[in-house]
Amino acid sequence: MTKDTMQTTDPTTLPALLRVRAAATPDRVYVEDIDDRRLTYRETFELMETWAAAYRRAGVREGDHVVTMQYNTIESMAGWLGLACLSAVETPINVDYRGELLAHALNTARCKTMLLQRQYLERVIAIAADVPDLTKVIVVDDDDAPGGLPFEVVGAGEFLAPGPSAGAAREPGPWEIAAVMFTSGTTGPSKGVRMPWAQIVATAMTTMPIRDLGPDDVFFNAGPTYHLGAKVFPLLAAMLGGRHVMRPFISLSQQPAEYRRHGVTTAFFPPMAWLADPPQPDDADCAFRNLLLPLQIPRMDEFKQRFGVRTYSVYSMTELSCPIGDLDWNIGKVSAEGLFSCGVIRPGYPGYEARLVDEFDQPVPVGAVGELIVRTAAPWTTNAGYLNNPQATAAAWRNGWFHTGDAFSQDEAGHFYFRDRMKDCIRRRSENISSFEVESYVRKHPDVADCAAVAEKLSPEPGADEEIRLFVVAKEGADLTAESLVGWIAPRMPRFMVPRFVEFIDAMPQTPTMKVQKALLRGRPRSDDVWDRELAGVAIPR
Repeated sequence: MTKDTMQTTDPTTLPALLRVRAAATPDRVYVEDIDDRRLTYRETFELMETWAAAYRRAGVREGDHVVTMQYNTIESMAGWLGLACLSAVETPINVDYRGELLAHALNTARCKTMLLQRQYLERVIAIAADVPDLTKVIVVDDDDAPGGLPFEVVGAGEFLAPGPSAGAAREPGPWEIAAVMFTSGTTGPSKGVRMPWAQIVATAMTTMPIRDLGPDDVFFNAGPTYHLGAKVFPLLAAMLGGRHVMRPFISLSQQPAEYRRHGVTTAFFPPMAWLADPPQPDDADCAFRNLLLPLQIPRMDEFKQRFGVRTYSVYSMTELSCPIGDLDWNIGKVSAEGLFSCGVIRPGYPGYEARLVDEFDQPVPVGAVGELIVRTAAPWTTNAGYLNNPQATAAAWRNGWFHTGDAFSQDEAGHFYFRDRMKDCIRRRSENISSFEVESYVRKHPDVADCAAVAEKLSPEPGADEEIRLFVVAKEGADLTAESLVGWIAPRMPRFMVPRFVEFIDAMPQTPTMKVQKALLRGRPRSDDVWDRELAGVAIPR
């Protein structure tokens, strides 16, 4: 089939698209995984219906939120879609969640049913008394479920046993919630973002120039399930009649070889390891050609020229689709100050508007730094608020605009430049980490009087990765060391939140209203007194 007969850019939902593709191209491969398991469009549609029926038999009903804790697999995608076909909502959470953070997610979702992999069951058992709504736990990869727990435990065999499926699946509307994803909390606990199907569709349509993609494209879907990419790339592949490769979790060391083995054409991470191989005359003939690149990366020009790759930049976040992006491939505009532009306001569907404003929502002059606020003309194409959190929803959507909390500047030509996070958020290895949540774990140590977590940039380059730098005020007379503190908090908090740098100080710098002046802490030079977990050789167990 030609590109024109395969591609659709009509706003729709993935369950609806799979039905169309299953009828039109039933034997065309839609999804495969890194173990070479392949499903056609028809087989994927049937698997979605199987999961919808299984969830229905398990008692899931319209409007229910089902929290999932699992790797990114073909089954995790089918389960997400099966819930959508029941007008229920998947709420995927980070597999590193434990303790209070895990309980918070379950309680925010008012979760009655949870699905997880067996390795995470003990974490749920540990907080059972704190999650009163939870009545059923489905263990998706084990039949040997323990008994005697304060909730029903259902094994994989029982859950997916053959049974009636008639009437289980239906197609959700664009206004229905496709998923709830937890984003970073900065002045409070993490919030669950309600993402309508129309938002997922708008994101897929604006992630890359869809006009230049087609049914021969192969997308690399590395997940994880609680990141937007795990929802957008399957939809984008189906919109084009293409296929996508699923990976359980991101592996920077394995992905370069997997790109070549699976013929990946399109991804959001460049296989820079290819540059280590000696140049070959046919390097530019490789399948890989489309790269979503929101940041500058060293040697990127060399990589593009050698392998014939084109790049595209956008700005997005969990609460939005992609309101800002380049108008074409390979623009990569850099300001005089060395800031990398993520593009201009995107024209066309869904009718984006964006402004930079001060604290009173008044526009700032060209070149000045302000908070980015966004809205769209098409309904349901941005978030539908925060789950069971009307106060946070009202604050974010004040004056009819969504407030991103991100600081930008804009030049005369309309190019936007990300400057900083107005929120106290730390970006570490693709994870948005709430400093509030890091601090809440650390403050539970009996010898900690106060603490503050800030982002420590590893280089001055725009978009450089960040590590967590923790400032600690110890209680008077306490014999507390950085290594003992990290050893105490590591088993109690998600692995990705464990600080790398620890510095003891006598007191926190504060404003007259007793708020910590984190700007002063961020600018503090890292002296020899700052403990570095990696230099100390302290590994955090998985």
